[in-house]
Order: sequence, then structure tokens, then C-alpha cells
Amino acid sequence: MSASVSHDKCEPNLTPLLDVVLQLVMFFMLCAHFVTESVNEQIKLPEAIATKALDKNVRDFYILNIDSKGAITVGQEVFETPAKLNGFLKNQMDLDKARTKPAEWEKGRGRSVIILRADQRCNFKQVNDVMEVCRRAQYFNLQLRATTKDAS
Repeated sequence: MSASVSHDKCEPNLTPLLDVVLQLVMFFMLCAHFVTESVNEQIKLPEAIATKALDKNVRDFYILNIDSKGAITVGQEVFETPAKLNGFLKNQMDLDKARTKPAEWEKGRGRSVIILRADQRCNFKQVNDVMEVCRRAQYFNLQLRATTKDAS
């Protein structure tokens, strides 16, 4: 009596691997899209003699782009005047407060950093008006962005 042995070819199932690869591709595409949304390339930053990079410990921040006409862009939202930005900042402050422990909030911690990217053609009043709206919304950690001046 002899038993018949099947010699079928064994091939690995690549479907789960392809699923994972496609999910990774979509993840990186979305991340790249969100990063480019917050940085408006049409804004030409002013030159500075010295600049400082963003602190790596900063986790929560909002990037406000101010164009040459004074319009403010945050992500996909455009605010024509600083006064219209006020409601947005107050909503963001409520979100910051909700995710922070009360004891930490009382110490002044938990608020997001506001990064201002103002076009070099903006006048000081346009930038100052946006900074004032940020201060009224209780955002006190403001940072201005600039490019370094080439030493030629």
C-alpha cells in the first residue's frame, strides 16, 4: 500500500503585503499634502541676518500666512482681515484648553505656538494687527519666520 503524496507548488500570499504598502503610500501622500497646505509658497519671507529653527519640543502650532494684501491663510481657510481671524483663534484656544489639564493650563502651559509667515511686502501695521488678535485670543507664544541673508 502506498500513499500518494501531493507535490503542489507553495507560493506566498502577497495580498496582505500589497495592502500594507498601499496604506503606507497613502499615509505619506496625505502627510505631504498637509505640510504643503500650511506653508504658502507664494509668500516671500523677509531676509534676516540670523534666524532660529523651530524648537523640536513644540508639538502644537498653527501657521498663519499673511500675504502682501494682508489676507491671512490658515490651512485652507482664508481670512480677509485680522478681525475675521479672531473667531477661528478663539475656537482653537477652546480646543487647546479642552485637551490640557486644568493645573497645567493655570501655569500657562498647553497653548499652541502661533507661527507668523508674513510676506516681505507687508507693512508693519498688517503684521502688528494679526499679532494683536493673537494676543487678545490669549496666544502669547508668537514666532515670526524669515529667511537667512546670504553672506556674499
